Amino acid sequence: MQTSTIIHQPDTNQIPALTQQRRFSPLLFLFVMECAFLLLAAVLPLRGLWFYNAFLETPLGSWMLWPTHLIFPGYAVLPPTPGHSGPLPSLALSWNETFALLGTFILLFLFYTLAVRFLPSCISRRYILISTALFGITCTLIPALASQDLFSYIAYARIGVLYHLNPLTTLPITIAKDPIYPYLYWVHQPSAYGPTWAIITCGLQWLALLFGSTNIFTMVLLLRVFNLAMHLGSVFLVWSISGHLQRPYPFISLRRRVQATLAFAWNPFLLFEACINAHNDTTILFLVLLALWFLVSRIHSAAPQAYLLSAATLALAACLKITFVLLAPGLLLFLWAQQPRRLYLIIATAALYVAVIILLYAPFWQHGAILDLFQVSPAISRDVNTPYEFLSYLYINIEHIHLAHPTPETGFPVEILSHKISTALFLFVYGLLCSRALLAPESIRTLPSLFRWLALVWLLYCLIGTPWFWPWYSITFFGIYALIEVTSKRKWQFSGFLLVPLTARLFAFCMLSLYCFLTLALRITVLSQLPHFQWAYFRGLWVWIWIVPVLALHLYRHLPFMQRQYLQRQKL
Repeated sequence: MQTSTIIHQPDTNQIPALTQQRRFSPLLFLFVMECAFLLLAAVLPLRGLWFYNAFLETPLGSWMLWPTHLIFPGYAVLPPTPGHSGPLPSLALSWNETFALLGTFILLFLFYTLAVRFLPSCISRRYILISTALFGITCTLIPALASQDLFSYIAYARIGVLYHLNPLTTLPITIAKDPIYPYLYWVHQPSAYGPTWAIITCGLQWLALLFGSTNIFTMVLLLRVFNLAMHLGSVFLVWSISGHLQRPYPFISLRRRVQATLAFAWNPFLLFEACINAHNDTTILFLVLLALWFLVSRIHSAAPQAYLLSAATLALAACLKITFVLLAPGLLLFLWAQQPRRLYLIIATAALYVAVIILLYAPFWQHGAILDLFQVSPAISRDVNTPYEFLSYLYINIEHIHLAHPTPETGFPVEILSHKISTALFLFVYGLLCSRALLAPESIRTLPSLFRWLALVWLLYCLIGTPWFWPWYSITFFGIYALIEVTSKRKWQFSGFLLVPLTARLFAFCMLSLYCFLTLALRITVLSQLPHFQWAYFRGLWVWIWIVPVLALHLYRHLPFMQRQYLQRQKL
């Protein structure tokens, strides 16, 4: 008896269609994302948003306003200098422009989410890097800023290079005659950043002088381009780290690598902060990922150099912002968890970390004057963009407490109390995480568990550890999260209840859309029942609203299991 074998031949009519679709989809998403960023370039300079002029009085700044004049003809745009601000725009116009900004953010994230869903199977690393560079260049040329921190970076760089003063201890008011001074808000406090950032910004200012330029616009452009390079470097590190992890974790497929890298590279929030606001947290993220790259790329040989290089790089990050010392214990606990345990290597790693910090701070120490920052920094006593701010100002308005601050850096007693509560709460939770890793080394022995520990620590710091919070503080979380997305076996697994993909997308959207609460409309509109309570204070709740749908979905997914458990108990 003969048996016949039926061989299913592929439909030759479908192959060209699939090939054409693979070629068409990347170009389509590239086009719509670029259009969305051009729309953002048109919306941000609208005067009703009350943001800041990035290009000041330069011909390029006027030329880059063409998207705004094209899409919003007749609308007022940002003034070139703070002194020429003129009358406030109407409240109704400011509300319309705020909704236009929110709509642009929604459109960006819609295209971004669809691209992450459909593109990974038909793109390469080269496509990701080139497309990200294109979006970054577009954002770099946007003539508006949503934060004044960029001007502070330039001021401290000019203090160090042009005036030959200590950029970490000199107050900006010392250079009151400098052209950058009118653009500064914090003029009575020294730099909040460490020697790593001082060296970088002074280096960029020296580079500008090398080409014969002392104007502010050159530094604005240099800082934006530098942060774009840092973002692209982080994209490459995410790709490289995930590649090194494929050998110990074979379940990491090419598609998984591409998806995680694309989700990180195209994240509108990260591009906004890197190429428009040019916040130095983008550089911090690069250093953190570089430290993890040293660890991952050499971990198979168990070479001590891997841990020492990682510790030195984390020290550089801590010398940019001191709060990042919170991540260093993760490396030491990871070392402690390895078998066989090498105490000498743990001691050497900790000693190198401390030594790098001391060596970098020593030239700027100035007999301890660098510590004056802790007496005047608003981060020590003020509340902003957190539930602490919402509750503090709600209490202040209910109790009819006078709202005048002696200085912008001085907080109300209720704000100072919130700082004490947040510090105690975070230290307790942080201590629990460290104790668990110390007593149960298997919980942090693997690289994926180290990634989760670092991400959770930084997320908890942003959530409960600081009443003074700005969206760019969360940048580091997204870089570590990209590695978590690559190494998570189950789609929904991350620290118990946080659903990884959904959490990251919602979190990033909330961080970016927080800028809608900083516009003029929400800052001058108050509740009728509380005449001094601005609508902007609801940003403290909005910034963490993403937790609600995440928890709801988690409970929904576990509801059948809980019902079965309940029925079993009833039978017993």
